[in-house]
Amino acid sequence: MTQRLDSLRRLLTPQTIAVIGGAPAERVVQQCDLLGFGGAIWPIHPRRAEIAGHPTFTSIAELPGVPDAVFVGVNRNATIEAMQQLNGLGIGGAICYASGFAEVGHGGSSLQMQLLEAAGKVPFFGPNCYGYVNTFDGVALWPDEHGCQRHEQGVAIISQSGNVGVNLTFQQRGLRLGYMITVGNQASLGTEDALDALLADERVTAIGMFIEAVRDPQRFARSAIEAANRNIPIVALKTARSAAGAEIAASHTASLAGRHAAYQSMFDRYGIVSVDTPTELIETLKLFDNGGPIRGRSLVSLSCSGGEASLVADRVESLPLTFEPFAPEHAARIAATVTEHVSISNPFDYHTFMWGDREAMAACFTEVMSGPQAATMLILDSPPSPDNDASSWIVAADALGDAAERTGNRAVAIATLPECLNDEMRRAIARRGIAPLQGLAEGLTALAGAAWWSEFPGGAVPHGPVAEPGPTIVLDEATAKERLRGFGISVPSGRVVASPAEVVTAADHVGYPVTLKVLGLAHKSEHGAVAVGLRNSVELNNSLARMPATDVGYLVEQTVQGVVGEVLVTIRRDPPVGWLITIGSGGVMTELLDDVVHLLAPVAEDEVIAAIKTLKFAALLTGFRGRPPADLHAIAALVVRLADSVIGSNVVEVELNPILARVVGAVAVDALWTEEAP
Repeated sequence: MTQRLDSLRRLLTPQTIAVIGGAPAERVVQQCDLLGFGGAIWPIHPRRAEIAGHPTFTSIAELPGVPDAVFVGVNRNATIEAMQQLNGLGIGGAICYASGFAEVGHGGSSLQMQLLEAAGKVPFFGPNCYGYVNTFDGVALWPDEHGCQRHEQGVAIISQSGNVGVNLTFQQRGLRLGYMITVGNQASLGTEDALDALLADERVTAIGMFIEAVRDPQRFARSAIEAANRNIPIVALKTARSAAGAEIAASHTASLAGRHAAYQSMFDRYGIVSVDTPTELIETLKLFDNGGPIRGRSLVSLSCSGGEASLVADRVESLPLTFEPFAPEHAARIAATVTEHVSISNPFDYHTFMWGDREAMAACFTEVMSGPQAATMLILDSPPSPDNDASSWIVAADALGDAAERTGNRAVAIATLPECLNDEMRRAIARRGIAPLQGLAEGLTALAGAAWWSEFPGGAVPHGPVAEPGPTIVLDEATAKERLRGFGISVPSGRVVASPAEVVTAADHVGYPVTLKVLGLAHKSEHGAVAVGLRNSVELNNSLARMPATDVGYLVEQTVQGVVGEVLVTIRRDPPVGWLITIGSGGVMTELLDDVVHLLAPVAEDEVIAAIKTLKFAALLTGFRGRPPADLHAIAALVVRLADSVIGSNVVEVELNPILARVVGAVAVDALWTEEAP
């Protein structure tokens, strides 16, 4: 690992660069020159005397030394030949630009294997890769335009899409972008390698990721843990969020979870902030880069308009942020800085009476910021054109900066509309050490993400790998419950009988009230194959007559009584990420409410209880309107026992729906068990 990381450092921070090819290679040379690269650039071309003003070498063998980084910008077959020649020279690494490899199908996959064999120990990004830009050192192994400029410190972004990477470099939002790394097909180096290298660069303040899939989830987890230990936030924009990845159609949770749930659970486990759009990615990174995380969820909003205050109040309802009322003493101090016409509330409309008066605004803002909130945000949209006079808006920004300096507390400026914070205003705000966020929705999302990250406890344990299952079988419910009983999980006492004639005898033995089920059906309630709480043989026979015929048999169980609520619990393989635990409202409400939370196994009981309390129906389990509370510790213990028992086994999925939560204890009354076929 150390040798590979050393090579990657050479590749990303080279002193010498070789470029192979025509037009793409020439653009790389031009971009390095424009960005101010101070090292040697050695173009290689068999027929041209110079490329972009740099003298060329006709072959790799003619190079005057061993390059730290090589950009290979020739067609796919020539790329394989070039990597074969570079193998053994001791270069730091390479960028393989050519496409037509694994991304195009079987024939390309064969060529990609040839490329790996040709490269040997040479690490490389690609193929089908745009390369990278390093603005700290003026390096751009990047065969296209980009919008980057030099920085001494800033954020890094890793993108699994070359074109998205290009687009992100064009951002006009004031983000200090130190690295943009695209990874292409990840035949050799991948996202996890780039992440490790960035964590080793002290100039990187935060890391953004545009990812479609994680190649090595366990290594990714270790890197994320290292990032948390180093206080370097990671912000991820994950694509392909549909439920199409959920392939186990027999279960309810296949439609409720999807592949995205496993990734989101992994992000939550390891302290990775998740966002939904590129603009949210940029604004969250910008906030982390300028001031770091927000140390809590309580905010104060400042604006000179009641309409803006209302927008903030409405928007925050869907976010884990709070705008607490000012304490009476705090409100009195604020009131002393404004006229009697101003109402003191949070969000706070300070009106326009003091607009343009820096000292008056600073005095008001200082009193507002002299409170317990984690941060104070100022809504500030300014005129965008150079023909406009933005001086009074800059006064407002300076007044906020003055208040931040006087109080030592965190301030953030947010434009309601992204375009209403031009470069001049961004610079004026940033000069005062304040993050200039663009777009109210994006800004509040960034604040929520930064607050969540500050509360991340750390100490996560890396999860184990999970393999793709082979052909599967579904066990009948009685067998599944025997397995559960072997795990120490409570299930109802009952008997399996082969024919209707034996049902009443079994019920007499079990004891009324009983539950009658037809075996061999995955979702019994949908087929009229279950009857609960039958009090005597008459009710039992009537229910039996209405049920579908079966060749498998019947399960007669004692009906669980004293139920507080019904809970869904599922654990299922979700390759490549891990074992996904789903907890939610159970029984007939499962699909109706879609009220679920996901965790990545293994888990501890306190994690499970905390997850349950985030559900909509949690109030039913915690003593709703005077009802007795459920035994949450019993539910949590059941989840932990189930997860610990199936991880690493031939199980593919176990769905318990419902688990009946009682005042004391929890009982799994229905079980759907899928495992790999023998």
